Formats: sequence, structure tokens, C-alpha cells
Amino acid sequence: MTVRIQDDLYMNINGEWQNSTVIPADKSMVGADRDLTDEIEKKLRRDLTAFADGSKQTDDQELLTAARLYIKASDYAARDKAGIAPVLPRIQRLLELSTLDDFIAAAPELLKDGYQMPAEMQIEANLNDATTDILNFAAIDTILPDAALYKEDSESNQQMFAAWSAMAKKLLLQAGITAANADQYIKDALAFDARSAQFTITNEEAAEVKNLNNPISWADFTQQVAGTGFAEAVRAQLKADPQHLNEYTPKTFSKFSTLFNADNYTEFLHYAIVTELIDQSGYLSDELRIIGGEYSRFLSGQPEAISKEKSAFRLTNRFMAEPVGIYYGRIYFGEAAKTDITNLVKQIIAEYKVQLHNNTWLSDATREKALQKLDTMKIKMGYPDQALPVYAKLHVDTDDTLFAAVQKMAAVFQADAFAKVDQPVNRGVWGMPGHMVNACYDPTKNDILFPAGILQPPYYDLDWSLAAKLGGTGATIGHEISHAFDNNGALFDAEGNMKNWWTPEDEAAFAKDTAKMAVQFDGLEYEGVKVNGKLCVSENLADNAGMDVALSILGPDVTKEQLQEFFKAYTLSWRTKMRPEFAKTILMQDVHAPATLRVNVPVKNFSQWYTAFNVKPGDGMYMDPANRIQIWNR
Repeated sequence: MTVRIQDDLYMNINGEWQNSTVIPADKSMVGADRDLTDEIEKKLRRDLTAFADGSKQTDDQELLTAARLYIKASDYAARDKAGIAPVLPRIQRLLELSTLDDFIAAAPELLKDGYQMPAEMQIEANLNDATTDILNFAAIDTILPDAALYKEDSESNQQMFAAWSAMAKKLLLQAGITAANADQYIKDALAFDARSAQFTITNEEAAEVKNLNNPISWADFTQQVAGTGFAEAVRAQLKADPQHLNEYTPKTFSKFSTLFNADNYTEFLHYAIVTELIDQSGYLSDELRIIGGEYSRFLSGQPEAISKEKSAFRLTNRFMAEPVGIYYGRIYFGEAAKTDITNLVKQIIAEYKVQLHNNTWLSDATREKALQKLDTMKIKMGYPDQALPVYAKLHVDTDDTLFAAVQKMAAVFQADAFAKVDQPVNRGVWGMPGHMVNACYDPTKNDILFPAGILQPPYYDLDWSLAAKLGGTGATIGHEISHAFDNNGALFDAEGNMKNWWTPEDEAAFAKDTAKMAVQFDGLEYEGVKVNGKLCVSENLADNAGMDVALSILGPDVTKEQLQEFFKAYTLSWRTKMRPEFAKTILMQDVHAPATLRVNVPVKNFSQWYTAFNVKPGDGMYMDPANRIQIWNR
């Protein structure tokens, strides 16, 4: 029996698909985006194979490198023959570091060669000066999906630790570690993980970018980590002392001597050995690849590993995504669609300007800064014109094992990243490759990016009506643009600097809207798991704003049929089904609400929804006007 659209928009449009679709054993979820990703991958696997065997010709050397890597990754006979042997020299190297002094002496080379350090680092734009790339330091990722979970010793936690430990033990035994030693390694690794979890931030805290902005001088940083070799290892990768640093998780480094010292060094060493085996398992035999993914499959409820072919492509994508994406965009997207979608983006930006001009609660000073962000926003549609120079440095030698090939590539990428420290930001960098089915806004560059991968049905088609385009992808474009003004993006100015440009009064008013949006979602259930409204508030603000601006473009004279077309296209674009285990994990980590809620909650805030389907009080999809939220268009 079909549910009434007035009671459940998502299930009315997607219910038949939702009820009949079986999630394949090698997936944790299916949906519009995953289906499209599968289609894209099939095309690219076919094309890469053709380039490698010569049946398809290209002068693009970077694309040929991708093809060679894909063929090497697909040679499971060679991978299985090599087994675990390729990674054993790296494990032996770690085993020789029996004391902290040994680690300190070796740390510069260990970091250069991509070994686990007691903390992580990223080279990203300075949050306070977006013109320059700087070093950002953070705690290692916790084994559990959220550091908040370590505050209690639940049965669920123990099940996750048990699944991780079982995987780790299989890999350790394959590496020749005795069963008794393997148990001790795992015990020590869990101890280091638990200690690190005490000195990091929760997913909810990390969702607020202001919590990640903690500048520190090089002198103060070296003092924090003194006696561990970490600062010396970092400095060895650089031409000079770094001018600027930031700590995403400052508690990690204020407590570094507690986290990592001579007394607990063995715990870290064993953690590093286990992590090395897990991280490298995907480049080894098929058996090891499958073992190395056991924990992630446990968290997602996925019964089987992905196929060999998919794994080989995704491995290739990990290193060669940009050249592959440029090829995809040039061949499968086209200039006509690029021009059309760019014009739609400009139309949406223009409508945002109208909303801001008509806004009744922003002060003139804040409004002017917001309009400036729109005027300077960079639009990136489809794919970049050319790949970054680093890709020309990558090669795949015929005689190398897959493991050796990827180690060489990883070293090139790491050296390239360290060379960017304290250098000007390249604002032409694309945060996503051209074949990805996704989109993003980068507050430090003030740009929006829509790869060619997502600019096709069920999201967009050149020949669709305006209502369908706005429902399928226009609301998402509006979503990404609005990130310039959400609770995180509003902290960045037009140049991408974290600089408060709001008056205190405007900031207080917006904070009230943010709190209302958090309440609108908080506690709603998906697959028996409750949503954390604070964790996903920025994305829900963006969904609300994106739908608002897209509906505004349709205008006051829009017909009921056009509105129905809009809402149906929007709903089809969010078609998603996931395993309950994955829902439990993802709702702890993801700043996005589940797809069903991203359909059914936002629409209820807008009068056009009630007009389109004659929704009345008493209907499941009716919301009292007093509880509806519209942020910019009021």
C-alpha cells in the first residue's frame, strides 16, 4: 500500500524502491549516488584497461600512469604470490626500535617514509590567513567511531574492540608474530588508543570549525613535544622552521608527555605495528585485503568485501583521482552542460543576493560582507583544466610489486605536501575529482565545486525543465553556496580568513536560528538510531537555505505542477537505503542527517510544500507555522 505523499514524501516517491531493493553483500548502503558511482566506475575501469592494452590511445601520460597502476592493482595472481612479504621489511624496521631513544633517532626517516607517528598532521590553508598553507597537527583517529564513546564501557564498545582485535590478530599472525605476542601487541595498542582518546575532541566538537583554530608558535610546539623526537622528525621534512602552526586538537599536545613517553613507548610501538599492517593490507594479497577491511565492514554491517575489480579501481583512484577525473569530465560531460550548469549557479547566486537585500534581520554592515562573499565566490563546475604538477612526478615501474609502486607514489605526495608549508595557497586546487558524485564548499577558498560525476540524472540533465533542475541539483547548489553563511562558513570572510564579520546582534540572532534547527532534527530516529541535532546542524541549515533559494527562483507565479515536479526531483535525488549497523556508525560520525530526514524535514518549512500537495493540519507532513524555519528569506 502506497503511503500518502501528505504523510511521507520520501516513502511516497521512493517507497517501492526502498521496500524492494536488496543491499548487495559488498555494500553497506545503496542509493542514487552509489548507483551513479557504480556506473561511472564501470566506464572508467573499461577505459583504463583499454589504455593499458593499447586498444584505446591517449597522449596523456598521467592517464597512462593511472592505467598502469590499475592493471598492477588488478594482478591478483602476482599480489597473492607475494603475500605479506612486501610489508615485512617495514614491520621489521619497527621491531628494531625497542626503546624511545631508538624511535627518536629514526623518527625523521620514519616520518619521511610514511610510518605511524604518535600524532597526525595535515598541510592546509591557515585558518587565520587563507593565503598560506601551514602545518596543522591533530590526534590520531580513535579506533571507536567517536571519542565520546570512550567515556563509558558499554557492551557495544566491547563488541567493536573485539572486532578490531580479531582483525588485528589475523594480520599479526600472518606477519609471523606469535599468538602470545600478538595478544600483547593488541592489548598495548588498545591502551595507547584509549589514552589518545582522552586528549582529543568528539565528533560533535569537531563539527564546529572554531574549535579547530588553535594557532601556536614553533617554539611552543617543540616545547610541548620535547623529548619525543616528533618535532625533530617534522623539522627534517622542511627547509626552515615553520612560521605558523595550528593544533586541531590542542589537548593532545598539552598532554603529549603523558600520551607518549619512555614508560609507555612500547604501547605506541605495538600500536604502530598493528596500524602498519592494517593500513598496508589493501596493497597486498586478496586474502590480506579482505582481512584488513573486516573492522570497517563490522561497523557498517557489510557481509562481504568489495570485488577485486572495484578494489583495484578504488586503489588507483586513491593515487590518480585527478587525472582520471579530468579524463572523465572531458569525455562524458561536455561544454554545453558545463555552460548550462554554470548559468544556473549564477542564477542561484543572484537570487541569494535578492534574499540578502530583502532580509529583515541582518544589519547593513553584515549584509554588505555577505554580499561580498557572493561577489567573490569562485565557481568550479565539471573538472579542472589540468592536473596538478605533482601527478607528472608519478610513475609505475613494470618490475615493482604493487606495494612498492604505491610506496613510491605515497612518498612523492608526502614530499609535495611538506613543500607547501608556509607557501602561497593554490586556489585553483579542486577538492574533488571530476568523476566524483558529490559537491562541496571550501570556506578557506570561498569556492563551490560540483564535479561532472554528480551533474547527470537523477541530479541534473541538460534537457530537464527548470523545476526539475532546481529540485534535482539546484537545491544542492544553493546548499553549498549557503555554507558561506552557516554556523561554520559565517566565521570566514570573502578571502577565506577566519574573521568574525558579524555584528554581535546579528550573531545572536543567527545563533537562535541555529539552535532552532538543531532542535528540529535532534532526537529524530533513523533505523532505530537517534539523530544528534548539534552534530548535523550546519548541513541542515544548508539544506534549508538551498531549498529556500531554489523555490524562490521558481517565483510567485509557479504552478502546482511545477512545484510537484520540483519536490519529486528533490526526493528522487536523495533515494538511499543503508544497513542498520551502518546507520548506527554513520550517525555518530557524519555531519549530514540521514537522507529520509533530509527530504521530509526541510520541505515542511516552506509554504510551497503545502501548496504543491494540499497538505493540511493532521497530515503527517504538516508542521505548525510557528515551528517553521526560514533563515535568509525573511
